[in-house]
Amino acid sequence: MFGLTKKQFLKRSAICLDETGSQVLLIRELIDHETDGNMDIKEAYKKINIIIKGVESVFFKYEDLSPPSKCVSVHLKILNCLIALQGVVSVNYDFVTASIEGNEELAAEKLLESKVLLEKFRKDFRPLTMEVDSYLTKK
Repeated sequence: MFGLTKKQFLKRSAICLDETGSQVLLIRELIDHETDGNMDIKEAYKKINIIIKGVESVFFKYEDLSPPSKCVSVHLKILNCLIALQGVVSVNYDFVTASIEGNEELAAEKLLESKVLLEKFRKDFRPLTMEVDSYLTKK
């Protein structure tokens, strides 16, 4: 079986980043509602599980791609970015479970940590999407 061409790989990378962006919006919305106190904890638990499955799906689809040798660094950057997003989701899951267990101190700590990690992720994610888009528009 032949590997992907550079253009095919970059198109699939762009699709992956679009799907990742959708997951980022979902986790951001969830964190915002949790911060405002406008979210029932059982509803938050359902939503975080949906987000976990979505992020895992994006990661596993992208991980299976075989990039051309010229694109290995982009592939690794995107995988690292997806791992960072999984970290955000994991910490937010810890917040939800701590809230369910009634451990308010740990819950507050995990909510703050998830916000910080999300902002760090977003700072790394935007330049990556711009990089992939720039490669696609080059002729």
